[in-house]
Amino acid sequence: MAEKCTPGYDRTGQRRRSTAGGSTFIYSTVRLKESHENGLVIFALSGAIDLHYAPTLRALFQSKLNKRCPALVVDLTAVDFIDSTGLATLIEYHRDAAAHGGIFSLAGVNPNLKAIFDVVQFEKVLAIFPTVADAKSAIARGQVPPYVADEPANS
Repeated sequence: MAEKCTPGYDRTGQRRRSTAGGSTFIYSTVRLKESHENGLVIFALSGAIDLHYAPTLRALFQSKLNKRCPALVVDLTAVDFIDSTGLATLIEYHRDAAAHGGIFSLAGVNPNLKAIFDVVQFEKVLAIFPTVADAKSAIARGQVPPYVADEPANS
């Protein structure tokens, strides 16, 4: 008798993703570890940041906005996939944190994500560092400014 699985997930609970060519890739479920150091918040994520997880991440970011988080670093070292909803969620937090002078940066962009980030030219919009330690150091030295819009929004 075949084991039943939730559609889109394998029997271990990991998310499956099929491509047009029929290949199936398995991405782990997302996990987040939050830590605090001297007013700096670090979100260490693992798994896939996609359509399924982006609303949760958006809600976590909203809680940081509500608390006027002075600086947030997202550690992507263990993230194996990000889609357009995940990218949008990161950009939205960066933009919204600027309203209170909040600083936002990414760290640990692995090769799986680097190709995606290069295509969308994330490095032109976000502060991206090889490690969390590098991000913390740059923030402490005042080298990561809050987001400033190039042009005012249309009213």
